[in-house]
Amino acid sequence: MPNPIDISNHRQLFVDNDLIDTLDNVCIHQHTPIPREMCLSLNRPWEGETSWCPVVIKDGDKYRMWYRSQDVQQNAGGFNHTFTAYAESEDGIHWTRPNLGLFEFNGSKENNICVDSLDTKNIAVFRDERPGVPDSERYKAAGRWSGGKPARIYGLVSPDGIHWRNATDGPLIVAPEEDPHFDSPVSAFWDAHQERYVLYARGWFPDDSEPRMRAIRMTTSEDFLHWKPWQYITINGKTRYEHELYTNAVHPYERAPYYLAFPKRFVPTRTPLPDWGHEGLSDVLFLASRDGLNFSQPYTDAYLRPGLDPNNWHERSIFIGPRVVSTASGELSFYSVQNYRTPGVHIQRFTLREDGFVSVRADATTGTLTTNPFTFSGTQLEINYSTSVAGSIRIALLNESGTAIPGHTLDDCPEIFGDEISHTVRWNQINSVNVGTTHPIRLQFELKEADLYSFSFF
Repeated sequence: MPNPIDISNHRQLFVDNDLIDTLDNVCIHQHTPIPREMCLSLNRPWEGETSWCPVVIKDGDKYRMWYRSQDVQQNAGGFNHTFTAYAESEDGIHWTRPNLGLFEFNGSKENNICVDSLDTKNIAVFRDERPGVPDSERYKAAGRWSGGKPARIYGLVSPDGIHWRNATDGPLIVAPEEDPHFDSPVSAFWDAHQERYVLYARGWFPDDSEPRMRAIRMTTSEDFLHWKPWQYITINGKTRYEHELYTNAVHPYERAPYYLAFPKRFVPTRTPLPDWGHEGLSDVLFLASRDGLNFSQPYTDAYLRPGLDPNNWHERSIFIGPRVVSTASGELSFYSVQNYRTPGVHIQRFTLREDGFVSVRADATTGTLTTNPFTFSGTQLEINYSTSVAGSIRIALLNESGTAIPGHTLDDCPEIFGDEISHTVRWNQINSVNVGTTHPIRLQFELKEADLYSFSFF
C-alpha cells in the first residue's frame, strides 16, 4: 500500500497517477482547447513573420503580454533584430499596443517596444512575489543570448514591467563551451509553494553522446542570481522522450500546486510542403508536474494540432506561451502563435474550463475511480464536474483499507448531476466531512455519463 499523500486543502487534478488507485470503466480524457479570436496580428513594421513566444500574466485588474518582435533587419552578428514588445488588455480578449516611446525604430519612438538589447531574446517575464523583493525589482525576466558561444542566459529587473535594466553586470548562466546554445524561449518564475526561482531551457539530451535530441532541462535558485546545476526533466518516469521537444512553456498553475507545460513537439522527418525551406512539423503537448522535475503526460495525443489552416502545417508554426490565465467565471485562456514564418503570423486566444485539461470520464456504463490513501485538511469536499441530463456522480469516503465509512457511503450520497465548477458534496443529512483529518482516507467516485475535473477540501 502506498504511503498516504498529504493534499492539505490543495485542489487535485487528474493529470498524474499519484492519487489514482483503480479505474474501472472510466478513462482519463484530454479536452481539446477551443479556438477564439485573434488577439494581435503581428504586422507592425518592427514585428515580422518570426515574431512569437508571448508571455501573459494577469496583473491586478489588467492582463499584460510580452512577446518577441523580430523584424527582417539584421544586426552586426548576422541575426535578425529582436525586440521585446508589450501589449495589454482589460479583459484578456481585446488587446492594445501602448505607445511607450522608449526605443527608436526607423527614426521613431512611437511603438510598443520595451526591451532592445543584444543580450536578451525570447524573454520570460514574471511578477516576483518573493517576500522582501524591492519594488524596483518587482518584475523579472530571463532571456537567452544570440551572440554565439558559450551559450548564456541574462536576467532583467523592472519596477513596472516596462522599464528594464540588467539584473547583473554579466549573464546569470554561462554554459560550457561544448553545450549547444540555449535556443528557443526559456521559462522563468518564482514558485511560492517551494519558495524558489525556477528556470527552464532547451538542452540536448544526452549531454555526452549521440544521437542527441532536443529536450527540456531545469535549474533553481534562491536569489535569481546563483543557479544550481541543470537537470533534465523526466516524462512518465523516462528522461529520454520519444520526440524532440522544441520549447517548454512551463509555468505554475494558479488554482492548484502543479507545474503545467505546453512543449512544442518537433518531428524533423515530416515536411508536407516540398518547397518549404525548413524541415519538420510541430504541434503542442500537455505535461504536468508536482515538483517541477518529474512530469506526467496524462494523454499521449497532441494537445493542440495544426488544424485546418495550411499555414500551420510547417516546422515551427504553432506555439503556446505561458501562462494560463482566468478570463471569465469558470474560463481559462491561453495564447498561441499561429502561422509562424508567414505574413499572417498572429497571436490567437484559446479557452477551456477551469481545471479542464483532462478529466476522469465515464460513458453510459457506470464506472468508478478509487483514490490512493491521503490526508487532508478541511471539513467540506468540493468537486468540479459535468454530467449529461441522464448522467450522475456519487461519492463515498473510504478508510485506508478501502471500507466505506458509515454515513458517507455511495448510497448515502444523493446523485449529483449538472455542470458546476464548484459543487459542495453532501451525504443525506450530513453537511460536512466529519471523519477527522489525522487518519488517511480514500475517495470513491461513481460516474455515469460524467466528467470529473478536480476535487478539493476546504
